[in-house]
Amino acid sequence: MELYVLRHGKAEAFPSPGGEDAGRPLTRQGRDEMQRIASWMLRNRCRFDLIATSPLKRAEETADIVAAVHNLEKRLAVWEDLSPGMNFDRLMEQIASCDDLSSLLMIGHEPSLSGCIGRIISAGGAAEITLKKGGLARIRNFCPDPVSGTLVWLLSPRHMRQ
Repeated sequence: MELYVLRHGKAEAFPSPGGEDAGRPLTRQGRDEMQRIASWMLRNRCRFDLIATSPLKRAEETADIVAAVHNLEKRLAVWEDLSPGMNFDRLMEQIASCDDLSSLLMIGHEPSLSGCIGRIISAGGAAEITLKKGGLARIRNFCPDPVSGTLVWLLSPRHMRQ
């Protein structure tokens, strides 16, 4: 399977005490940047059978932008397992249950996504990876059981602007 991992775009500042982090939307700049990144992905032949996103607003908005650019609005899924603090093993089980996919885009949060990428490319061990907001990773030959895959590239939004 081809696995793409995308961190959500820039979001509004943290809410005031007592506010809900889950409801923070993308900023105008974050929406514009995600539009450019989604277009870059299309131009560079990034293809997905499914877009899976965290249920948090900023991730869902990111997924909506990518889905619209790629005409995949009907191939969107919200996965609780992509929420902040994800359980890696449960996420791998979720992916394994989608045995008909040849490619998947996951959208979520830090530091969970970097940890996830690190575990995949080190076959369950650990590798230090940092995924910036709007950053995108491509993992070839991904397998959720046993966990393995080859990191093809890890890009920051700056790389996709050039």
